[in-house]
This record gives sequence, structure tokens and C-alpha cells, in this order.
Amino acid sequence: MIAFLFTCFLILLLWGVPISIVMILSSALAIIGFSQYSLDVIAQKLFSQSNSFPLMAVPFFVFAGGIMSKGGMSARLIRLASAMVGNVRGGLAMVSVIACMFFASISGSTAATTAAIGMVLMPAIIKTGFSPGSTTGLLASAGSIGIIIPPSIPFVLMGVIGGISIGGLFIGGILPGILIGAFLMLTAHLTARIQKHPPSGEKIRFDKIFPAFKDSILSLLTVIFIVGSIMKGIATPTEAAIIAVIWALLVCGIIYKELKMSDLSDILVQTVKITGIVVFCIAATAPFAWLMTIEQVPGRIATAMTAMTQNPALLKLMMIAILLVVGTFLDLTPALIILVPILQPIARNFGMPDIQFGMMMVMALGIGQCTPPVGISLFVACSISRIKIGDVMIPMLPYLAAMLLALLLVSFFPAISVWLPSLTMK
Repeated sequence: MIAFLFTCFLILLLWGVPISIVMILSSALAIIGFSQYSLDVIAQKLFSQSNSFPLMAVPFFVFAGGIMSKGGMSARLIRLASAMVGNVRGGLAMVSVIACMFFASISGSTAATTAAIGMVLMPAIIKTGFSPGSTTGLLASAGSIGIIIPPSIPFVLMGVIGGISIGGLFIGGILPGILIGAFLMLTAHLTARIQKHPPSGEKIRFDKIFPAFKDSILSLLTVIFIVGSIMKGIATPTEAAIIAVIWALLVCGIIYKELKMSDLSDILVQTVKITGIVVFCIAATAPFAWLMTIEQVPGRIATAMTAMTQNPALLKLMMIAILLVVGTFLDLTPALIILVPILQPIARNFGMPDIQFGMMMVMALGIGQCTPPVGISLFVACSISRIKIGDVMIPMLPYLAAMLLALLLVSFFPAISVWLPSLTMK
């Protein structure tokens, strides 16, 4: 059955059928041809997978991110980042990374982060000397920080699928997100120095940093409310997402007065679209994952991997290689649902903490968010710069290398992702 299942999967995928439909159809064909089960099981699995309380956090985080983007929060965070960097070579490119880190802490979405920062800063970065391909590659890479720094929609999904503390994943993502941002900033700075770009902006002046910080303090408080409420046990991730929506409406609509009533309809439509795609993808992968489970595919793969080596370091490298390859072809949501049941038992067997494993998975698959053929961050960045994906890949390689280095450090040094949760989740 499994050979037929994967054959159908590959044929339909290469035929251009959407990935969610591919999983449902291939599962249905496998059940019809090789199983005694009724097709009713597909409907049951679709419902049971999507009937999850933590998944309710997804639409609220998406809605909050849209409000913050339209309501002036992103512009204030960019001004703060620019004041902090000053006239360093490649400074504006570094500003874009800091701005993505700030915005990631209030949106939780790769696409929202890339779009919000790219629309404002991409033309200005190109004027400082960076090529359109390099600028697009940097923004696509920096946008992927949106799924690492809390709040993170993929962490919600990871927690649901793997039975891992969502609050622990949120807090554990802080240091890895900062690490990725630091490496991308260093890469942008070195690129500017090697290519001899002129310094950008003015010298760092504290009399400009303080007003910019004061102007953006309400935006920065968002992440404190979200993560703080989860850490203190005041709210679940879903309830924290609702808090984020209320806070965003108050700040952007009443205090900043930059959110218009006409914007809300567009944001709601976009929220429904994104939520529908995410939830349907999650539901569609349930029959596929169920068939693999009853055929003991996760156990067979785990046995095969451990038969090749018992070395934890080599097993980690094998898992990273699998995640990087799969992330190139599958969107993050179905990849998580397919691979978590396969790889999590292996990681637990050699003592890898669940939070570190979740961080490794999301970071590795997140690299796929900025690589073709399904890299949503890359697509958004290319749509803003209006250049072809093929013109981005070579200039983007240094930034991908920086992200890969951060991934390896997080995968082999547990303290980077586990230390903060160990201090706060007691």
C-alpha cells in the first residue's frame, strides 16, 4: 500500500495538483485499492484533525498581524531600527533585518513580515548599492524570522502535532530568532564592505533613538503582552492571540488613529483566506499521516536511520538533511504533520529535548520558506521587487548559509532553545 500511496502522491504532485488535494486523493486511492477501510475514514480524519482548540489561535494571530501592518506599527518599528543602526556600511539592509525581527514579534507570519518590511525598505536598500537580487534574497531570508520569534503560527501547529508546550516553543524561539537576525545582519554588512557600498544614514545619535523608541513603545509592548500572558499562565496561546487583536485595535485604531474602517474588511478577507488554507492543509494531511502510521512507516524509517548509525550527531545531521530537502518541495504545514510523527521518536530516543526538536524542525523547514518551489517568503519578496526567482538564487546564497549556520548551532547546542523556557516555564 505504501508504495502505491507515494507513487500516487508523486504523480499528482508533479501534475501540478495542490498539495492538500494530492494528500486526500492519494489516501483515497490507497484505501480503495489496498485497504478494508471505508472512505468514511477520510472524512473522520479531516474533521478530527481540524477540530483543535489551539488552532483557533491561527486566525487571531493572522488578524492581529494585518491590523498592525495597516495601522502604523511597522512604520514605527522601521524608524526605531534605523535610529539604532545609523551609518554603518549596509546599514539600511541591517535595518530591514531588525525591522523584520521587531515585526515578527507582533505578526507571527512569514508572508506578513516580508510584505510589511519589503514594501517600505526594498527600494531604499537597492539605492544604497545592493543589487535587486541580493536585496530580494535578504528580505526573503529575514522574513522567515517571522516563524521563529514569538508569536509563531508554526509553533502553534508544532505544539498541536507533537504534543509540545506551545508556551515553551514561543519562549524558546526568542534566542534562535535573535541568532538568525544577527547572522543575517553580519552577512549584509560584510556584503556591503566587500562590494564597497557607501555608508547609509546618519551617525548613531541617542537623541534620535529615544524619540523613536518612545514612538514605538506600544508596538514593542505587544510581544510582552502575548508572551508574558502565556509565561505567567494567565492565558493560553489562543487567548493570548485574542489579546493581541484587542491590543492592536486599541493602539492602531484609537491611539495611532491610522487604522481605517475600510481596512478591516480587507484584513478580514485576507485572514479568512490564510486561515482556510492553513486549516485545510492540516486536515488534508491527516488521512495521509494515518495511513503511514497504520503501515508503521515512521517506525520503519526510525529503524532504518538508527540501523545506519547510533551516533546522535549523525542522526541530527540526517534529520536536518531530510527537513531541508522536504522543505524545498512541501509547504511548512503539511511537512510538519508528515515528518513530526516520523522524526520525533528518533529525537526522543537519543535524548533531544522536545523544544529543541521543535525549534530545529521549524527553523529547517523555515529555510524552505525562502527557497523555490514553495517558498512563500521568496514569492512575496519577488512580487515586491518584480524580478524573477532565478535572478535571486545566486545572490541569496550567503544569506541561506547564514541561516544554515544558525540552524546547526541550535540543533547541536540545546541551551540556545531550552535555556529561557527552563527559567520561565516552572
